[in-house]
Amino acid sequence: MSAIISPETITMTIPGTLSSSSIVTMAMPYKGVITGAYVAVTTAPVGSALTADLKVGSDVAAAFSIAAAGTSDEGTLTAANCDFAKGALVSLDVATVGSGTAGSNITVSFTVNASHDAGDPLDWDGTA
Repeated sequence: MSAIISPETITMTIPGTLSSSSIVTMAMPYKGVITGAYVAVTTAPVGSALTADLKVGSDVAAAFSIAAAGTSDEGTLTAANCDFAKGALVSLDVATVGSGTAGSNITVSFTVNASHDAGDPLDWDGTA
């Protein structure tokens, strides 16, 4: 039996001017599901949109498109790809950065509902 633990917000950042190979990755310290995702940059892309994906492994959990001259976007979630296991690699992969000026200093914040199975050792929040 699983219990849902309060929602948690996780933030990952890629500092500096972005390129189409910019990526940041983390291993999840618990299992759960991504329930929302937002992305923002401090320098807006110029000429065309900045696009990026929040991935669980190689699967796209959320897709982002920051319009030219824009600075943020709410991710479009792909529900089938939002579940993750403890230790799963979650990454923010930048695909395009603008055709004139590249966006910079991207931050993704995503909300997760962690789950905990009875009988598992202590989890990330210190409860059994």
